[in-house]
Amino acid sequence: MQSGRSKQRPYKDIFKKGGTMMKKILCFTMMLMFLMAGLAFAGTVDLPQTGQTICYDTAGSEIPCPLTGQDGEIQAGVAWPDPRFTDNSDGTMTDNLTGLMWAKNANLPGGTTNWQQALDYANNLTLGGYNDWCLPNVNELESLINANEPSLATWLNAQGFTNVQADVYWSSTTYASYPGYAWVVGMWAGVVDYSSKSYYGGYFVWPVRSGQCGSLDHSVICLPKTGQTKCYNTSGGEIPCAGTGQDGEIQAGVARPDPGFTDHGDGTITDNLTGLMWTKNANLPGGTTNWPQALDYANNLTLAGHSDWRLPNRKELHSLTDYSRYNPSLPSGHPFTNVQAGHYWSSTTYAGYPDGAWIVGMWDGYVRNSSKSDYSYYVWPVRGGQAGSFDNLDISVIKTDAPDPVTAGNNLTYTIGVKNNGPETGTGVTLTDTLPSSVTYVSATSTQGTYTRSGRTLTCNIGTLANGASTTVTIIVTPTAAGTITNTASVTCNEMDTNSSNNTATATTTINGVGCSTWEAVISKYQDYVSGNASWTDVIECYQGYAS
Repeated sequence: MQSGRSKQRPYKDIFKKGGTMMKKILCFTMMLMFLMAGLAFAGTVDLPQTGQTICYDTAGSEIPCPLTGQDGEIQAGVAWPDPRFTDNSDGTMTDNLTGLMWAKNANLPGGTTNWQQALDYANNLTLGGYNDWCLPNVNELESLINANEPSLATWLNAQGFTNVQADVYWSSTTYASYPGYAWVVGMWAGVVDYSSKSYYGGYFVWPVRSGQCGSLDHSVICLPKTGQTKCYNTSGGEIPCAGTGQDGEIQAGVARPDPGFTDHGDGTITDNLTGLMWTKNANLPGGTTNWPQALDYANNLTLAGHSDWRLPNRKELHSLTDYSRYNPSLPSGHPFTNVQAGHYWSSTTYAGYPDGAWIVGMWDGYVRNSSKSDYSYYVWPVRGGQAGSFDNLDISVIKTDAPDPVTAGNNLTYTIGVKNNGPETGTGVTLTDTLPSSVTYVSATSTQGTYTRSGRTLTCNIGTLANGASTTVTIIVTPTAAGTITNTASVTCNEMDTNSSNNTATATTTINGVGCSTWEAVISKYQDYVSGNASWTDVIECYQGYAS
């Protein structure tokens, strides 16, 4: 193993066969992803819940969930449909959460194979009238994990599958650091690791198909791509992808948006794929902690005006993984700082031995579990995503000025539009506008909410804006001197704004002097003076302009 890669074995999560300690096989955890054979598209995804509904203390005893900040309390993500799976009565099962169709028999070959044999078997399978089966990528295989269950194979068999092995299954995703290895997922506990593609003992094969995002009525979520775009042979040499059935060829799922992240300039980063907000500094505590300390640190953190930070669950933490990269296994160009090559705590307890919790390695995306009392792991707080909603949206502001140019002493009107581009409802929407020093305030109105003025700063408390809703704020001022003035309005809200680039809008206006070029203009200015709409100084300046 290379430096930076933990060599510690999973805590009480040993890969076993026939009761004999098995060679360390690899693990990883999740991320998610969806299948669309050959079709790529970019967008956003909703992460599902992990399935965990129970909370545990450090010793593994069940405790009440309130105020723990554990996964069992927060249950962040999209709720699973009921039933989770549908038996299609043709040898196939459909996952109603992801839309993926799986072979009902989770051991169709009747035993283990090496990686190439697993790819060939899935690629050549005809089942249920379909011949487009393939080996699942690591996100698809991990999507079957239920973090509430101590024995995944037992739970999956109870859902209608048959022959799910409490053992390891191949994915089609190559391990980026050592391309002669591939990612595998253990169906006894949910560990995700890597193993040699030529491993002599072999692993099991579970073909998958379909899963086009949104094309199936029962598809609740979309899974993201793994990030892998290349294909490799068993020895780790790069090869053409066509016809391999590897993850690098199929590239199933939703592509990460561009830009993939938004830096808010306040110590926080929003992942534009999931909508989750992370601390920009991936090591705020400045070192490692045990699990209770990690929970406490995240629960008590106040950063960038937000006090609802928490420890991420295993799916959230692993959603950052890009399987085409390592050291760290984060998307290219990510804006985070102090990302550690070691492992990070999740808020998810390991159900098999509740005195352990799931951890995710940022060196390569490897996921395993460790004792909650271990002081060896890092803390990376997250916010958003509670109760199945990721509370992310795009609030935008636009601003116009009229007339432009305008003559000093006449009214200038700023019209400001604020819109919620969705998808979530925005609360606490607030518009702020600081007027230039060379104008006199006249009035302000808003089609929604109330406003206050403190000196030259106007604050409009718009309140709640539903997805697609908008409001208009009108500010009238009087410029007092010739020249050019610039006025900027900004908007904020309580939720995570995934696009900070449209949170401000600026109008630049040319102010002409009051000098007049015709005698008629002088007469008009004098009439303004008589009616009280102009000063005697304005009349003099107007006449001087005409006379010159």
